[in-house]
Amino acid sequence: MVRARCYGITRAYCGHRFAQRSPERMEQCRRLIANERNVTMPGLGRLVIRIFNEYHKCFQSYRKRVDANCTGLLRKAIANHRLRATKVVRATMDSMRPLLHALPDLRVIQLVRDPRAVTVSRYRFSPSGRGAYTERVRKQHSPFVAEATLYCHHATADIRSRLELEREFPGRIMLMRYEDVIANPEQRFRDIYKLLNEPIPKATLNKMETLASRGQRRNLTTKWQKVLTLTDQAKIARRCSEFFQLIGVSPGEIPVSSTTPTYKRGKLLKPQLTRAGSRVA
Repeated sequence: MVRARCYGITRAYCGHRFAQRSPERMEQCRRLIANERNVTMPGLGRLVIRIFNEYHKCFQSYRKRVDANCTGLLRKAIANHRLRATKVVRATMDSMRPLLHALPDLRVIQLVRDPRAVTVSRYRFSPSGRGAYTERVRKQHSPFVAEATLYCHHATADIRSRLELEREFPGRIMLMRYEDVIANPEQRFRDIYKLLNEPIPKATLNKMETLASRGQRRNLTTKWQKVLTLTDQAKIARRCSEFFQLIGVSPGEIPVSSTTPTYKRGKLLKPQLTRAGSRVA
C-alpha cells in the first residue's frame, strides 16, 4: 500500500511498467528515488523537483508511522535469528555494491531462469508483469519473443554486473539457475549453505526437496515447449544468445517438445503435432 501510494506520485514521469520510459529517464528516476541525486541539484525542471519532493515526503510520513509502531518489533524479531533472507525481485546487481561494502556478512544469490519459461510465465500472469515494449509490439510480432528479448536485455546486463562484483567481492556472490534447483535440489541447497558457511538443517533440506519435486511433477522447467512455436523458440534462442553464453548453457540442451501450439488473436489454442526430435539451434 505504501509503495503503491508513493510510487503513484512518480508514475507519470517514471512510468509504472518495464521499459515504459527511456533508459536515461529510468536511470534518472532511480538516482532521485535512491537519493543518489538531490532534487536541489541544478539541471532539474520545476515539475521534476515537485514530483520527487512529494515522493520523499510521502515515504517520510510512512517512515514515521513505521518507526513509531513497527520498527522495534521488527528489530527484535530479526535479532532473534542469525540467518536472515530476503527476496528482492526488482533490485539490480549494481544496487548490491553499497550493501556488500556496508555489510561484510552479506551474501548475494542471483537467480536466473530460462527466458523461454520466463516469457510464458509473465504472459500467463497478468499485463502488469509484462513490459510496455511487449504491449506495443504484440500486434505485429509474437509477444513471447518480445518479452523474452526484454528479459534477456536486463538479465544480461545484470549478469555482467555480477561478474564484476564477484571480482570485487570474491566468495560472497553466487549464480543460481532455476532449472538446476528443480533438477537437483539437494546439491543446489548444499551449495547455498556452503556459500553461507553454515550446516544445512535437515528439515529445511526436506522441505526444499518436497517443493522441488512438485515443480518436477508440474514440468515447470519445460512447460514452455508446449506453448511456444518452434519459430518463437528459435528466435528467442537467437536473441538471447549472449544470456545463454554468460550462464554457460546452450539453448539447445533441452529437446524441443514434440508439440507446438497455435497462436491466434492473443489466444493460445491446443497444441498440434510437429516433427519429433526437433531441437533449437
